[in-house]
Amino acid sequence: MLAAFRSLRLACAIPALLLLAVTLSAPAQSNPEEPAVRAAIARETAAWTRFDPHAVALLYTDDAIWQNPFGVRIHGPVQLERFLTNLFNRPGYRSAKDTSPAKIIDLRFPSPTVAIVWSKESSEGQVDDSTGKPMAPRQSHYMEVLVKRDGQWKISDCLIMDVIPPS
Repeated sequence: MLAAFRSLRLACAIPALLLLAVTLSAPAQSNPEEPAVRAAIARETAAWTRFDPHAVALLYTDDAIWQNPFGVRIHGPVQLERFLTNLFNRPGYRSAKDTSPAKIIDLRFPSPTVAIVWSKESSEGQVDDSTGKPMAPRQSHYMEVLVKRDGQWKISDCLIMDVIPPS
């Protein structure tokens, strides 16, 4: 009787393990919200390219946090628009040119209403407005958290990091 029970348990376990193996090895299904998240990031990139602080700020939630690689930390779209208005009017900032346009390198959905987007871009030609000296070429990485509220994807958190080349 015990041998029959073990055989039955083994017979049930093998199909379950096979099903699990097939499920884990199957390619990830794309999220139906992915095009909308990519479109939100594309709108943000376009607004930065146009030096349009208002259009950038509209893409952020009221409780958003934004931080650049120089330690500037901003809370909310009103402060972000004010900061970007100043930044976009600086000739040294505007002198930078993309050498590699912004590109999404990872996109995941920890929940149906939250997306995490990693992207990167490279630029050169930026001038430090305080010294007038050219800055080193920049390779920037972005980690942005988007949330879906009232049917729209908005950025709730943005952290910009620069790769520091070895000296």
